[in-house]
Amino acid sequence: MAAFPNVAVRNVPGFNIPQFDHVDLAYVGSTNNLSTVTYKEGGASGTTVATLTFTYIGGTPSTDDAKIDTVTKS
Repeated sequence: MAAFPNVAVRNVPGFNIPQFDHVDLAYVGSTNNLSTVTYKEGGASGTTVATLTFTYIGGTPSTDDAKIDTVTKS
């Protein structure tokens, strides 16, 4: 049984992520705020298939748990 059996997957135009088998997370400085999420096919040294870049309200955060302003996919 799935961990979240009642949660529907939403397809948001422009934000579909191609097939991947590895995810790299990068953080802003020493905070717990994500700066990028990189999806790769072919493992850690594989080909990047998509990247999500995060910006935060008020600019670059210096403390944990900042509020996300935008997410851009490239």
